[in-house]
Formats: sequence, structure tokens, C-alpha cells
Amino acid sequence: MLRFIFAPVVVEAMLPYMYNESAVCEMGACDKPNMKYEKIMKSQAGQQWNDAGGYCGSWAIGRAALTKGAYIDQQMVRDHTSPSPGCPTSHNSEILTPNIEEAFRRLKLKVEGFDYKNLPTPHQPEFFKFLKKQLVAGNPVTWFIMWNGQTYPIYDLQLPHGVYGHVEPVIGIQSNHPLTDETVYDDDTLVHFDDNSKTTIYKPFSTLSGDWSGAGHRSQCHSGSRYCIGPISYGWAVQGFLDDREALPLSLSINPWQSEPDVAPTKSFPAKPIQIEGTLTAEGLTSGVTYDIYRWDSAEDAFNYEDSYKMHTFTADSDTYVYQDPKTFSSYSATYYRCVESSTSTVV
Repeated sequence: MLRFIFAPVVVEAMLPYMYNESAVCEMGACDKPNMKYEKIMKSQAGQQWNDAGGYCGSWAIGRAALTKGAYIDQQMVRDHTSPSPGCPTSHNSEILTPNIEEAFRRLKLKVEGFDYKNLPTPHQPEFFKFLKKQLVAGNPVTWFIMWNGQTYPIYDLQLPHGVYGHVEPVIGIQSNHPLTDETVYDDDTLVHFDDNSKTTIYKPFSTLSGDWSGAGHRSQCHSGSRYCIGPISYGWAVQGFLDDREALPLSLSINPWQSEPDVAPTKSFPAKPIQIEGTLTAEGLTSGVTYDIYRWDSAEDAFNYEDSYKMHTFTADSDTYVYQDPKTFSSYSATYYRCVESSTSTVV
């Protein structure tokens, strides 16, 4: 979301700093630290659509879904939720804290949210524990960040909502301590995308906190950071799918990946969808066991395990298997994959 309470000329001058890839990398945030331990999920960076309030929330959900084996278009995310109270009607169900859980539920994504409504503020210590626990478990987190100097709450949202200016997917963590250690260390580093570049960003916990003193006030990020986590903290960990059937860990990479055609209905001339190629990586396999890969092209059809949705059957010869789907799918879709042990499988 891109709403700032500044003069238009000032907003135009600030956007390159906020979203310009070279500016971010010049600050060193694109240099991967050399740390002893890490858990980084398979996803891809890229660029959100910047109309109708900004599609950062939709884009972040879609990139988190890739780590679990699903592709979900930015508009498709908005199609699966209701307009948020306090959000301009022209913003076409922009993803905000009041409506994000409906989107997750209707898209059949299993999530755990940080309890920002009931925990005492400031939230940062508990939120950082939540972040580390979920990322170590292999669950990407869609977090909501404050921009330094922005006035909150945004739009006409009512507290505890609205103390944020952007949504991003956090896809990993690095540490110099074993990941079994639940302590949050200052130099523990989060791995995330910023939704408007084609690179990966590395953010130490020591640079994450910021202050905000109440409605109508501006945020203040510490450590000279352009963005931070505020005393009201928000995040949802994507843990998998709302599917009763057990499946193997699966991730999806897409081509092209840098951006999707902007099909937003608020545009005067929406773009036309294109075809996307998908490549799956299944992990945790047992050699000699036979597995089936299923695909569904809508949230409404997932997860119906009829044979008509079965795409491919293989017998594992290692713990990992890569499969390029020969059938493309529309960029304007919600496409889900699952890899399950075949009902006729026997160990050789």
C-alpha cells in the first residue's frame, strides 16, 4: 500500500528511495551474510502492481504460497476476500489486516497469525519470537512493516489495525546459533523480498524495531532504517493448505517470474493474462516409493483427489524430485500442486 500524507511532489521524490533496487543494494541489504545456520524457503522475488492502493498484500501471499507448491495471482487473492472497512472503495479489496484472514481461508491456505489484537504492546519481543519460530519451521511469514516517517493509522482504519504501510513475504532466517535455539539474537538475520525489486534482502533483528506514539503521529524507525516493525506488530505464517491429506514438502518456481500482467479491474485497460510454466521440487521422499502429483486450477476445486486431477506418477530414486509441468497455466489463476504417496505404492 502506498498512501502517504505528504505533498504529491514529496511522495514522488520518496518512492525511488523506498522501492529502487539499486538504492536498497547500495545500503548493503542485498549482500547475503556468511552465517553458520540458515533456513531459506524456495520462492522468487519480483514486482507487485502499484495501482489500487498497491498489491503488496496480494503479492506477498502469492510469493509465500510458492514455497508450499501453489501459484496465486495478485488479483485472484483480492477476488477471494471482501473490502476492508476503512479502505477506499476504489482500492478493489486491497489486502489489509481486517480482510487478510478471509483471503487465506477462501484460498485454502493454512496459516497462524500473530495475536496483535490481544497481546500487550509493545509487541516486538513476542513478535520476533513468533517470526523466528515460524521461519525455522519452514513457514514463510507475510509481515506488515512501518515506513519511517509515515503517519498512522492509514486510510480510515481503526486501531489496532492500520499501523503499517507495506506488506512483504519473509522467506527465511540465518543465524550464528543452532536453529534449535529459540532465543532471538540481535544478529539473527531475516530473509525477505520487498515486492518491488528482483533481489533478496537481508535484515538483522537489531535493525527491526521502531516507535509510534499514537494516532496521527509519525513512525520512527531505529538504526537509520527506512522500514521497521512497530509496537503493534502484524504477521501471518503460511503453514500449508487446508487439506486433510498428508503430502510431501513441495515448492513451485514459475517462468516468467519477474512480474505478472496487471489484470486489475480498476485499470482502464487491464492487461491480458499470459501462460506460466511451473517447475516443482518435491522433498522428503523415500527411495523406491511411488508418488502422485496432483494439480488443481482453482481454489474451489482444490483438494479433490479424483484421478482427473492427477498430473504425474513417479517412483523416487532419491529424497528429492524435480518435475517440470508440461502443461502451462494462466497468470490469472490460483493453481495448486500436491505430491502424495500413491495408494498402490510399495517400498522396493
